[in-house]
Amino acid sequence: MASRRSFLLASGMAAAGLGYSYHRGLRYPRLSLEPRALDSALNTQGAQLRLTDLVAIKQRSSNSSVNFTLRAVTPTPSLHLLTQGTQLEVEINNVLPNAKLRVQTQAKSDIQEQIDGINRRLKISSKSHDEITLSWEHGLDDGFDFAVIGDTGGGLELDWCLNRAVELGAQFLLHLGDFNYTAGEYDRAIHQFHHAPLPCYISLGNHDFNDSGLMYHRFLAELGPLNAHFTVAGTRFINIDTAADFFPAQAGLRGDMLQRLAKVPSSVENTLMFSHSPLRDPRPNDDHEVGGINEVAWLLSMANNLNTSDYLCGHVHHSAELDIGGLRQWTAGEGLGHEDLIHQRQVAQLLLGRVEIGRAVAYRWQDLSMPWSMHTSPTHQHKLRRDQRERQWKWYSDTHLAMSKT
Repeated sequence: MASRRSFLLASGMAAAGLGYSYHRGLRYPRLSLEPRALDSALNTQGAQLRLTDLVAIKQRSSNSSVNFTLRAVTPTPSLHLLTQGTQLEVEINNVLPNAKLRVQTQAKSDIQEQIDGINRRLKISSKSHDEITLSWEHGLDDGFDFAVIGDTGGGLELDWCLNRAVELGAQFLLHLGDFNYTAGEYDRAIHQFHHAPLPCYISLGNHDFNDSGLMYHRFLAELGPLNAHFTVAGTRFINIDTAADFFPAQAGLRGDMLQRLAKVPSSVENTLMFSHSPLRDPRPNDDHEVGGINEVAWLLSMANNLNTSDYLCGHVHHSAELDIGGLRQWTAGEGLGHEDLIHQRQVAQLLLGRVEIGRAVAYRWQDLSMPWSMHTSPTHQHKLRRDQRERQWKWYSDTHLAMSKT
């Protein structure tokens, strides 16, 4: 009888574990559970913070003040504070440079803001209990351009893509993932994103998720959630995680977010999704695309439920447009400019989108125009040799390296 009870208990625990895993979601390759949602509240002695479209990067306290470093993950961040006479210093990264701070409070707290590019430094002084809401008005409702690029690695190519987006007039950049190909690139890319010339909203790439071991904890700790959404000027942007396959397709935080959005009536004029992997590889006879069981079908059904017109992705180091049953897929994965080397001339492109209230988002390709001296990623050598492009490899190793030194 005891052994039967033990068997039933073990079976029940196993079933509960499978049910929990089924709801939370499994990721593969490198089998792992879907990570938990990031905290939206911070409690410390002297202050309570509630975060909206912000993630906490660092927190440190002293006898006289409490210091926080936060990162905005959309153009519409806000911060709600309950203070207890404490001096607060808050640094907020990834804010639109021209956004204006709006303060809502009933007390007479002293709030000072210093602007340094995409970084804001706030000093908040209150002598008593105070409730303060801080938000930033983005000023984009009259229309704006945004840039789209993926697969940059974390070297000079990333530097060029960020600056090229600013040169073309983009207000922010959607980075489609894969900024980490070789040792040290994760650290360098995070530093560059934190000090970029424009805000970046970033999808997780497969190389950022798994590189001979799971690595996505770095992304969560420094860059933000794996799934997010925001609406600006009547256009809704939905960042979804396709860095590794999901089982089941509708599980995890991605599934929760999309199903929640689908249940809420929306008056947005346009909806676009951006992510790392294509739903369909635009290259004939290749299959570098979302590959989980029923995953593409489920994502297409959710895109349809949300009236999504465009899906922006990278992963294949190529630029292409493709219609998938009425959903327009834009593949913009030339952040390394690798096809420049294949064709031995500058052909790489990035994508620009134009948002205006009352109109569909208008897309246009722009030359990446990356100087030869910035084609420095070790990935070039690996890919050329893997694809048996001996002529291109010889040109790269002889001619391009000579160009890089001049």
